[in-house]
Amino acid sequence: MKNKISERLKNLLNEENITVNKLAADLNVSNSVVYYWVQGKTTPGADYIMAIASYFNVSSDYLLGLTDI
Repeated sequence: MKNKISERLKNLLNEENITVNKLAADLNVSNSVVYYWVQGKTTPGADYIMAIASYFNVSSDYLLGLTDI
């Protein structure tokens, strides 16, 4: 099964023209942490899922692949 969070995060970064470095700085995490999320090597914890959802103005369910909205 593909990592939906990784897929959705990649799409959001591309759609909003935001770099991994900018997202990392804005979320106050290292670039490598966000890079691993984007690559699907690790999965963000619940707090970061909520922070990412808020940052991109989407739902946590969307990031998790539970909805397409």
